[in-house]
Amino acid sequence: LKWLGARPRASSGDAPRWSLRRPRTSHRRHGHRRAMAKADQKGLRKRVVGEKKAEKISTGAAVKLQEEPVEVESNLKGEYGSIFILLVLYTLQGLPMGLSAVLPMILKERGVSFSDVGTFSLNSWPFSLKLLWAPLVDTVYMARFGRRKTWMVPSQLLIGLVMLAMSVFVDELLYVEKPAIWTLTGLFFFLYFLCATQDIAVDGWALTMLRPENVGWAATCNAAGQTLGYAFGFTGYMMLEQLKVVTLASFMFYMGVFFLVATVLIALFKTEAPVPKGEEPEDIATSYRQMFAMLQLRPIRLLIVVLFTWKMAFPITDAIAPLKFQEYGLPKEHLAYMTSILMPLYITLPMVAARWTSGNRPLDLALWVYPARVALVAITALLAYLTPSSVDPVPYGFYALVMFFGAAGAVASEFIFVAQMSFFARISDPALGGTYMTLLNTLANLGGKWPPTVTFYLVDVFTCKTADCPVQADGFYVVAALCTVIGVLWFLAGAPVVRLLQQHKLDEWKVRSV
Repeated sequence: LKWLGARPRASSGDAPRWSLRRPRTSHRRHGHRRAMAKADQKGLRKRVVGEKKAEKISTGAAVKLQEEPVEVESNLKGEYGSIFILLVLYTLQGLPMGLSAVLPMILKERGVSFSDVGTFSLNSWPFSLKLLWAPLVDTVYMARFGRRKTWMVPSQLLIGLVMLAMSVFVDELLYVEKPAIWTLTGLFFFLYFLCATQDIAVDGWALTMLRPENVGWAATCNAAGQTLGYAFGFTGYMMLEQLKVVTLASFMFYMGVFFLVATVLIALFKTEAPVPKGEEPEDIATSYRQMFAMLQLRPIRLLIVVLFTWKMAFPITDAIAPLKFQEYGLPKEHLAYMTSILMPLYITLPMVAARWTSGNRPLDLALWVYPARVALVAITALLAYLTPSSVDPVPYGFYALVMFFGAAGAVASEFIFVAQMSFFARISDPALGGTYMTLLNTLANLGGKWPPTVTFYLVDVFTCKTADCPVQADGFYVVAALCTVIGVLWFLAGAPVVRLLQQHKLDEWKVRSV
């Protein structure tokens, strides 16, 4: 109305009434107004022309008017084959992990201490140390074979061969009066080293195998594939062994064969796009300098603090509680059956979580479920205390409680994992390929590995049940109480830091902006 020349008139309400009657003004003011109108029209024409020029420029490929990339809606048309291959690769990666989770239960049956189980838990640390050789995997390759396949294929072939070899003598190391803890730890450490190398290559390949708008699905493939592989290596073996279908040695033999066959098929029939000109990786020394530069980024340093601390509360539910149930008389096969019932939930949860993690704030999902996961620590300790003294008859009511809270824990754990992986995929610098993703995954794995290892030893430290103890206590419950308190304190102090991390622009996560 102002642009049309109207002026407000007095009214009884709050909003003025407008009048289009021409006000009485002198010819001089009319002339001034006409001049101003011409100037406005001229300025308007300039703005229109400028907007049209800007529109033309914005359609060009070489000029960007925005610093932040425009978010494109995900479209999986033509990507289903690549997603299936990524699922297979991450499933292969999860198989040795699941099998290594069987060993602590077998060791506990053999009468070893929690400290010995803590020693065996060191076998999974290569995933937390892979940053040391990630630049080598990212920069040294045979171009004719493929940048990622150069490392992925040999790693998977070696995993298959080691599985075949271990199937020959694993019984002599495990089913003896005193299990060879350090030898078993060393062998599985080597398997994890090969899996970590494969993970570096697959993480980097996922960034180029999928279109940019679908990169977030790599996190879903990672979570679903690893979960499926882990479930088959752990629950699958337990069920088949209980049914007398396989032994540990024969299961490792079949897995070794599966690794060899799957690797050969992918190597022969899945081609890898060549590295575009201008995007070739730097030399190894430059890669290590870039890796060091990543650690100098302020957002990365804040992220390190989060990743190293936010899982301190969860060793009880993640690692120790199943062994405690087993110590109290629950057969490991029953625990495996309950896990198998939850298997579809583990597999589908990453896909369900994808709808909340595909935006600009994927870690919000992790913050939503974090308090529930902390509460489950205390609930799990209470369930352990209420474990029935006998499983004859089968305590179906107790098992139902364990499954219910196990399902709740699975939802919280998988949601946190998918949110974390989606955040990594969003902030990773494609110019650094697998090195950047490997840095983030290494930090996350290290933050998840040290709490269980330390907690296994602390359970024995705080346990005192002899007559000369000043206070008789079960270290499991002492550590459970400490973990619950730590979880509450972390959420109060850490949640604001997580929200702050998501406010950083994407350029702030790039090494070139240092």
